[in-house]
Amino acid sequence: MQKLQICVFKSPGTFRLCLLRNLRHIGDLIADQGQDVVVLSPPLPSTKAYETLAIWERRFGGRWRSVWWRLAIWQMRSRGFVEATPSSEGAERVLDVLHRVKQLLEGRLLSEHRLIKALRQEGYWPSDISRALDLGVYQSKLRQVPGFVRGSWGQVLCTRCQSEEVKAFPCLVCGGQDCLLCLTCRTMGEHRSCSTLFSLTNSKGRSGARSVKLQLTYALTVPQEQASQALLDFWRTGEGKALVWAACGAGKTEVTFALIQQVLSEGGEVLFAIPRQDIVREMADRLGGAFPDVTVASHYSGKPWLAAGPLVVATTHQVLHFYRRFQLAVLDEVDAFPYQGNEMLRLGLMRALLTTGKLIEMTATPHAQSDYGRVITIPARYHGYALPVPDLVTRALPPWTSLQASNFPPFLLDLLENEDHPWLIFGPTIAACTSLQKVLSEATGKSVGLCHSKVEHRAHVIQNLRDGKLEIVVTTSVLERGVNFPGVGVMVLYADHGVFTVSTLVQIAGRVGRTAISPRGTVIFVAPRIAAPMKKALHLIGQLNNQAKARGLLYSETVT
Repeated sequence: MQKLQICVFKSPGTFRLCLLRNLRHIGDLIADQGQDVVVLSPPLPSTKAYETLAIWERRFGGRWRSVWWRLAIWQMRSRGFVEATPSSEGAERVLDVLHRVKQLLEGRLLSEHRLIKALRQEGYWPSDISRALDLGVYQSKLRQVPGFVRGSWGQVLCTRCQSEEVKAFPCLVCGGQDCLLCLTCRTMGEHRSCSTLFSLTNSKGRSGARSVKLQLTYALTVPQEQASQALLDFWRTGEGKALVWAACGAGKTEVTFALIQQVLSEGGEVLFAIPRQDIVREMADRLGGAFPDVTVASHYSGKPWLAAGPLVVATTHQVLHFYRRFQLAVLDEVDAFPYQGNEMLRLGLMRALLTTGKLIEMTATPHAQSDYGRVITIPARYHGYALPVPDLVTRALPPWTSLQASNFPPFLLDLLENEDHPWLIFGPTIAACTSLQKVLSEATGKSVGLCHSKVEHRAHVIQNLRDGKLEIVVTTSVLERGVNFPGVGVMVLYADHGVFTVSTLVQIAGRVGRTAISPRGTVIFVAPRIAAPMKKALHLIGQLNNQAKARGLLYSETVT
């Protein structure tokens, strides 16, 4: 981190305030000998430098600027003027560094520390990097912002994530005792008031038509093809935001491929954002197979941020590192943790889009459909059967702290013992699931596994259920999405618990009936009362089934 000094450049009729990392760089900035330069501040940490700069800008404004110029000269007489002589020494080398800085920054938002580290690894000298940054900012070729800014009501805002959740701590970097630290985005590396951020809008825009091959090994279903065409029509209109509302297992990802091909063929860049890291790797492979001639860049924790390519797959956290880059962004699982309700991640996604860019959000559980210019539904799965409708069972369950084989509801034991298919039993907490696993193992005599976020070998448990080595798996909502078990039945116990949101319940129900071999199945929500999320989940599933029936997308069967 380099501190910044405020300087004022004066030539006939012109005043120019700027921030410099080193006063020796003044020679790179002045055009001729006719400029006077006065330094107005000592070296200051980033945020303090920008706040002081704002004060001087107000003072130099309007009719008072000549007065303040004389005052600035008077203040500097005791310190001496800075020698302002145009410099050409090493100018070509600095321009080369600036060119590389622009390449790294285009379409990105990076900390000065991360930027310098990358350049150092490529062999550039720190002194040349510092000169290039000052030159780029002075010439308005780079956008530089401090670590924190003041909001319209005087509140302190983090420039990386716009959070107000900040706290002062001693800082080993700038030496300050009350250097602000953002508590919201610190998982992505410390961001302090002495930090400096750089960004650069994607200037390529649409870089020209190019041939992009779309290679699918399967045909889209009728509802998928309808949705795909609707997205292409959305791209041609002035609407900026669309929602794809799809039944669980309906194949919503594939309907975006034709549009991605269109945007890429026009020379644009596309972002495919996903809340969960494990799905990013899978999606990168799928997109790489669908677009064999396109470089797919993966961005998630532990991967190099420099990964380049016009088609980017990233976690929603990594999207914070992009700035005005993409013509199209596709956000999958908009209802999933950690994106849902996270203002920081929503900001990052909108900032990653070009001002003319378009956004597509995809989910099985939409919230406010009125927020979208267009809503596109995929109400039926590929096999043409209706979504399994949950049975809402009102039955008091013993507290899981006192749950035993002797007081577990007999009718539930009968279901688990008599239906010959694997079961996923969802509980609200790790403690509840641990208790349920012990009780069900004893009461049913079946092989019962346990899966939650603290289980080290979750993949092993999942595979054992697929292989038939386990007949029942008791799990938290960790398995609510992203896993498929042919022929599985689902039971949610204590379904009125607050952890079971509408989104969670719809996703849990979506684990059932996903294959053509087993398109139907059992879904049961058990609770002492019917909570609002249970009703809403039932309503959303019924809506999709009725839409699918009305559009002639289902086989002849009763839809309730």
